[in-house]
Amino acid sequence: MRRREMRRPVGRVAVVLAALVLAGCSGGGDGGGGGGTAEADAPPLVIHAVDAGTFQEDFNPYHLEGVNFGTSGMIHETLMYFNKLKPGEITPWLALDHKWSNKGKSVTFTLRQNVKWSDGQPFTADDVAFTFQMLKKYPQLNRNALEIEEAEALAPDKVRVDFGNTSYAKLFNIAGNSPIVPKHVWEKEKDPATFTNPKPVGTGPYTLSKFSAQLYELVKNPSYWQPGKPEVPVLRFPAYTANALQTALQQGEVDWAGAFVPDIEKIYVQGKPEQNKFFFPPEGVVTLLPNLTNPVLAKPEVRAAMSLAIDRDKIVRVAERGYTKVAHPTGVPMPGGEAYIPPEYRALSYKMDIEKAKELLKGVDPAQLKFTLLVPSPFTDWVNAAQLIREDLAKIGITVETRGVAFQDWVSKVGKGNYDLSIRATAAGPTPYFQMRSMLFGGLAEPVGEAATGNYERWKDAETDKLIDAYAATEDETEQQEATQGLGKIMVEKMPTLPLFYSPSWAQYRTNKYVGWPSEQDPYAMPSPYTSPDAAVVLLHLKPAGK
Repeated sequence: MRRREMRRPVGRVAVVLAALVLAGCSGGGDGGGGGGTAEADAPPLVIHAVDAGTFQEDFNPYHLEGVNFGTSGMIHETLMYFNKLKPGEITPWLALDHKWSNKGKSVTFTLRQNVKWSDGQPFTADDVAFTFQMLKKYPQLNRNALEIEEAEALAPDKVRVDFGNTSYAKLFNIAGNSPIVPKHVWEKEKDPATFTNPKPVGTGPYTLSKFSAQLYELVKNPSYWQPGKPEVPVLRFPAYTANALQTALQQGEVDWAGAFVPDIEKIYVQGKPEQNKFFFPPEGVVTLLPNLTNPVLAKPEVRAAMSLAIDRDKIVRVAERGYTKVAHPTGVPMPGGEAYIPPEYRALSYKMDIEKAKELLKGVDPAQLKFTLLVPSPFTDWVNAAQLIREDLAKIGITVETRGVAFQDWVSKVGKGNYDLSIRATAAGPTPYFQMRSMLFGGLAEPVGEAATGNYERWKDAETDKLIDAYAATEDETEQQEATQGLGKIMVEKMPTLPLFYSPSWAQYRTNKYVGWPSEQDPYAMPSPYTSPDAAVVLLHLKPAGK
């Protein structure tokens, strides 16, 4: 299957008002007929979202570590849905519309009526106001670093959220990446930051039916606000390690997975291309993260030398099996992101130069050029990429020890800044700005020892933050593009982090049970089961395969 490239962002945000019930938007991305909805025609769907030997009983949508996939989107919904494969396309969700006021410092949402929580209580503006007030009160839950001043319910279906600064550009963070929680449940908790939400109550299409360390199960919410949806009655999430998953895919035990498969034709497709499908659109950029609190890695010449020594083409060819491509030096998706790249750098590409790299390191004590490169051991492609990087950096006198750790251990160590070097993906957003903000915004740079929600390298630069604020202060598309171009220039010239390749949205899915999956022809959502809330949007499109 040919890889689909990100499309160029279009105009101002286009709200898809015609798609009030999103599940009716698509006839299915993979062909095939829709079957009946009788229980016999709607079997359980077995899903693998992340390599894990065991699960923790955590369904807090604002937790960064240990939270189970499906918590956001399938159980707790957002106010709007942003399709990152069609930049500029927004679908109303729990909110029908929004209106800015006070020069972009306030936004008022009109909410969908007759929505119920899964315990039967009505969903109202009080729940939305409570959620944002909670994020203000507990900064550790405010993963988007929103500058919330106040949130007030104006009517049962209207809520206003006030911010300290102009926040036009943060609509995605506010409405598309902040799951709403029920006030009547969460207000009883003394500390929402430590609340694991073991019996989650949501407005989403699914509710939790059973949980164990090896398997948890979600079932259809019978009172869901989209009539007749979802048509998949049961979701099962078994705990698989990376090796066990490869076997499960070969044996047909998993229906939907988000994994790197080293030989996908042999292990997964197995001569059944009409049934065993995959779709890997770009979902952001994978970078080599230098911990900038390390005084040696904080030297620009050290980072520049590293970048010159790394053979990115080989990493893509060998470690990624050619499933993706080398990133643009700005990290902006190309082709498609030309308007967001400084004109002088649009044709720029990476070139190795070992001699120049050695020259840059002449003033650095060789004894200081020893680092540990931390990667999640289940991500075998990243493990292989780390080994290639180690070999490349050895050529310029940098000693790297690669270390693979369990996924949650990696999340914790990188989040808290307890590493030298690491490899990590930064998700895309409605425009390249959101990816840049996540990578570079100083407000996300937590002290070492405290979990960050972005800017894991801990980059602090006044010029960068000024550009990020300039984008957020205007609705003018040209001005926003110019601000993002400035961020791209910083990526090229100051190298706060080193882009490697575009991050695929890994998705393998079988059409023998259900049809209607995202595809290159019908890219209505990111296809991977670990992307939220997109995974819920995918499930709402699925229909039983014809019998």
